[in-house]
Amino acid sequence: MSRLWVPSALTAGAIGAATALPVAILPTSLGVAVGGTVLCALGFVVWPWAVLPVGIIGGSVASGLLGVADVQTFVIMHTLPLVAGCAALAVRYLLGWWPEQSPPWRRTGLAMAVLSAGIGVAAVYGLAMGNLPRNVLVAAYQVAVIPAYFFLALHTLHTRRWLRAAALLYLVSAGVLTTIELSNPGRHGGLLAVLAVPPLMVLAGRARGWRRAGLALLTAVFLADVVLASYRGIWLVTGVAVLILLVRGGAAVRRGVLVTVTGAILLFGLISLHPGVRERSTVVTMALERDAGHRLPESAVGLAAFATQPLVGAGLGQSAQQVYVEGYTVTDVGPVYHAFWVMILANSGLLGLFAVLWPVLRALPAGLARRNPLALAFAALTCGFLGAAFFAGPTDGHWELGLLPALTLLAARIRETPTAVVAR
Repeated sequence: MSRLWVPSALTAGAIGAATALPVAILPTSLGVAVGGTVLCALGFVVWPWAVLPVGIIGGSVASGLLGVADVQTFVIMHTLPLVAGCAALAVRYLLGWWPEQSPPWRRTGLAMAVLSAGIGVAAVYGLAMGNLPRNVLVAAYQVAVIPAYFFLALHTLHTRRWLRAAALLYLVSAGVLTTIELSNPGRHGGLLAVLAVPPLMVLAGRARGWRRAGLALLTAVFLADVVLASYRGIWLVTGVAVLILLVRGGAAVRRGVLVTVTGAILLFGLISLHPGVRERSTVVTMALERDAGHRLPESAVGLAAFATQPLVGAGLGQSAQQVYVEGYTVTDVGPVYHAFWVMILANSGLLGLFAVLWPVLRALPAGLARRNPLALAFAALTCGFLGAAFFAGPTDGHWELGLLPALTLLAARIRETPTAVVAR
């Protein structure tokens, strides 16, 4: 024990210095960002399974603590932990801390690799077409997050122990954050909550006694946040996922859906008198009464661009300059059209649509055909986000379309023999 004290103290001191130095010598926001990235990278070397939970939740927490309002900084806060995770995986590889057998990903992974290469080709094509470099970068990021999250998930959650540790970290962090914000009025996306709902429904249906009650309560909290999300896309994702669980799931899965929905109704009854919850409910009512605003006119502009180049699109970064958007103003429209599939069609045409859908759809049979409960939950969420992408184009991209297929394959693999999955 005494021999370990000195190297442990030196390691802790080195980590503290590496983290504090950027904070001390750089401007406040930049110093915090660099210091946090260094700290994440060092932590991910030891705990690689924490990359995605920290990347998904940490970016939202950091943006809130820093009072971020602009889209650019918000995206950077979500990207930095992922960059740190990639650096940590490279360090583990150099140190020889790499699994002897990489996770099976041959066909679906090949499709994701083709998508990654296609993004580079589409970016060069977009620059050649005269699209603004900044717009090319924005459009490339929107698509690149899909293979990025897929490969990060495969290489950080490929064992039962790491998958369980990441799930626990995510549920605890997201649960605390959701509980704190549940009664706070304002616009809430509900994205963190909806990712946890179907898997928790499955687990609640298979549990017994107090464990089932605890899982049902946690799911009810997440469901409450989803209902109060004021975001039609999240409602669509939840509805599609729950419907697939009811249709494709067994008796245990249906029991989990029934128990958790009942718990959510009871929870609503208990918290409905809270002033903050009532104010959030008012925001939901306003969202239901509000139309799509400028989304439909912008989508029409994007579809018109697709019609001129239906096969390959106008290249990444495509945008229409000084266009009148009905009910809005004269503005530049694109490359993001607030509807993900419209953006794909306008920027990369039918070839781009095929490149995105190919790997995502390849992973679905692992969850839908085999009726593995957890794999089914992730596949159901994938279907939900595929539907929501018709109407929503988030600023940080539909990274769920990379994460959820990977989780579907990994969850199915846990209960299968290795030879059954390698060929997928």
